[in-house]
Amino acid sequence: MIHITHVVNWIGQILPVKKIAQMAHKRGIEVIVDGAHSFALLDFKIPDLECDYFGTSLHKFLSAPIGSGMLWIKKDKIEKVWPLVCNDKPRSGDIRKFETLGTRSFPIEQGIGEAINFHNGIGSARKEARIRYLKDYWATRAKEIPRVKIHTSLKREYSCAICGVSVDGMSIAELDSALFTKYKIHTTPVVWEKIQVVRVTPHVYTSIKDVQKLVKALQDLGGRKTV
Repeated sequence: MIHITHVVNWIGQILPVKKIAQMAHKRGIEVIVDGAHSFALLDFKIPDLECDYFGTSLHKFLSAPIGSGMLWIKKDKIEKVWPLVCNDKPRSGDIRKFETLGTRSFPIEQGIGEAINFHNGIGSARKEARIRYLKDYWATRAKEIPRVKIHTSLKREYSCAICGVSVDGMSIAELDSALFTKYKIHTTPVVWEKIQVVRVTPHVYTSIKDVQKLVKALQDLGGRKTV
């Protein structure tokens, strides 16, 4: 089995899932996709990825309650996958056998429905376009600032919302702290192997003023007041 992360959480790279899945299937290899950072962000249909299994959390771009998630399995694969919690028909081809979870939060499940309604009210294509616009707005301006480095490709096929940024002469911890302490901008520090960035991720509730504020903060930290 091959595991593919659709959108890498560190710097937002979009992987060509369908192409990889087709290559894997030619060799008889099943494909499972981690869609935590792509679901409800990118405008796509899961079957179009041609994967066998797809899992995602729902609290990220869908904005459902924390603790919610979704599992999708290709119909002809359901029967062979056993549920983690005891079920009276573990070999059933019914996907609902995975819903046997014991005691669970009713409010969380109700919140998922409201989040879906909100998402559908905007529309997948419009939502992706808006979030991509916000990312491009700040990143294209920030990359022109001295000492500021963008670590994410801005090409449409390679990224959408998530973008990694750093400032020469500042550690990632220092940059993350400065953005929050001085400018009240919340970011996520990422230090993993050779990746050292502050991750910036706009959402539908992010305004142009918010990303303009980020650019101005990077101008200050990068040593220049105007773009």
